[in-house]
Amino acid sequence: MSKPTDDELIEEIRQRFEFNRNALSDLRAVTHKLELMNEKLQESERVKSQFLSNIRNEINNPLSAIMGLSSQMRGCRLDAERCAGIAAMIYAEAFNLDFQLQNVFVAAELEAGEAEPDYAMVDVVAVIAGCFDKLAPRIAEKRIEARSDLPARLVFPTDAQKLEIVVINLMANAVEFSPEGGRVTVTAAEHDSRLEIAVADTGPGIAAADREVIFDRFRQLDAGTTKGHRGHGLGLSICWSLAELLGGTLDVDSLSGAGSHFMVILPRPDVEVKVQARDANLFIFDQGDELERF
Repeated sequence: MSKPTDDELIEEIRQRFEFNRNALSDLRAVTHKLELMNEKLQESERVKSQFLSNIRNEINNPLSAIMGLSSQMRGCRLDAERCAGIAAMIYAEAFNLDFQLQNVFVAAELEAGEAEPDYAMVDVVAVIAGCFDKLAPRIAEKRIEARSDLPARLVFPTDAQKLEIVVINLMANAVEFSPEGGRVTVTAAEHDSRLEIAVADTGPGIAAADREVIFDRFRQLDAGTTKGHRGHGLGLSICWSLAELLGGTLDVDSLSGAGSHFMVILPRPDVEVKVQARDANLFIFDQGDELERF
């Protein structure tokens, strides 16, 4: 075996240095990725812990109020006006509890990949009107000017229940973040075989840097000990996911201090629809039957 020359030894040393340098660079890159992953995991745990704390309050508070108010009605004789007032408060708290739990269940269904569209010919005007009715106590409480610009008739093939969840979450957010005496406007129309529903408010608006963050699950811009609004950070993420599930999009146009304008756009599905729906209820009809106004 011949003895390597000086040039060969230098080249071998150079290659080993190069290999070690590349290995060190790769190790640094992997370490950096692990550090970023660890930060994300820590942030995820923090956000989930905050969510659990929020959802506990969102469930316990209305439940305690319902039990306390119903106890008042049961434990003493009240005049009709007082009973009606307590009944209205019980309804408002029960709706809020149902609303929060429904979002949790839908989020769990989406997370598990079990959500599937259930298409029907949907009376969109009736769905939106139903959302206004359900939110009426909160609208009245905040003295919100609630407006709608809807056609006399708008029937569109989509999933009635999922559409209602999207609309009521967008409307509930608009009412919640609008100041007392503010204004919430809902519009709906069909353009080029697409359903377009917009919800606008006169709230504080959303800074440009936060427009994508608001669609993250469990994420709330208004959080912590200074949290001044209801909710647990699921509503907009659910709206985004359901819009995607139905083949559509959800966008926001907003400026800090200038209100927000959310627009959901859903295309006509490429499926045959044989049922009609109103307020998320389905009614089977024959293929040859004409879809009438409900």
